[in-house]
Amino acid sequence: MSLEDNNDFERVEDLWFPDADLILRAENTLFRVHSSILGARSCVFRDMVAFPQPETPDSEGDTHDGKPVVRLHDSAAEVEVFLRAVFDSSFFMPPPSPTDVATVIGVMRLAHKYDIQYLFRRALSHLDSLYPVTCAKMLDINLEIASHHVKFPSGLNVDLITLRAASEVGAQWILPAAYYNICTFHPKHILSIGENWNILSIHQQQTCLVSQAELSRATTSTHQFLRYMPFPSCLLPENCQQAASESQDLLHLDAVAQSDLLPLSEWICERISIALCPNCDKIGRDQFDKAQEIFWGRLPAIFGLPEWDELNKMRREVLGLEEDADS
Repeated sequence: MSLEDNNDFERVEDLWFPDADLILRAENTLFRVHSSILGARSCVFRDMVAFPQPETPDSEGDTHDGKPVVRLHDSAAEVEVFLRAVFDSSFFMPPPSPTDVATVIGVMRLAHKYDIQYLFRRALSHLDSLYPVTCAKMLDINLEIASHHVKFPSGLNVDLITLRAASEVGAQWILPAAYYNICTFHPKHILSIGENWNILSIHQQQTCLVSQAELSRATTSTHQFLRYMPFPSCLLPENCQQAASESQDLLHLDAVAQSDLLPLSEWICERISIALCPNCDKIGRDQFDKAQEIFWGRLPAIFGLPEWDELNKMRREVLGLEEDADS
């Protein structure tokens, strides 16, 4: 079938090169690109176009300008950002150049599928900044201390999409932070999210829901220091006792209300912390920081993933990092 006169199909004008020899279709979107350039980047495409095309295309296949149309079973949006990354060197630069999470996910998935390693590593490097492998960097993100060069919408959908995509391409070191972000939400919110929840495997869905019990316990355990406040070196026992009691009451109310689970959050609310004496403030913060680091160390195991040492080794190998590189 000739597609020239079919109004159901849309061409992407700046990815439609008139002198190019390869026409790609994704959903109802068409792209015309140079097979030599694409083949030089991707052995998959190189093999795809290596087979000689018949002079008269098969009458049952799609054609355009007398050329066969190669159909890709990928979303048009992802194919577009992927091809832009291949044909426009300024479109998808390495971090910290600005980009957005939809572009990162699209390039990552298709660069992995079509074996363009430099783009795959580049996409993972961008994603790496949103889903870190250290507690300190995760806290910077959660407390909105870190600035982001990757634009992403707030809410649960990005984490669900990332979990699925990172799993598909084997980027396991991304998964602990992605799982954590999902599990901080109330189950009712998770189950009501719709399509992006349903794209997860049954195993991933079960992991998210079952692991929430661990996050609930962790939210309590990271605040255990409140039970021992005021500390022996306290300068204002009455003030610190009241602050500790009020913080424990707030944690209890959150648990009763089944609020979101946030073991990696600020230690206690600022309004209460300013009432603490300097000694209790320092000791409490130190104990809270240590408890969070312990929880972070356990995070992969909570989700049934390899330990951090193995995940970091995988990360270094895929991203081409030195062994002593900053995680």
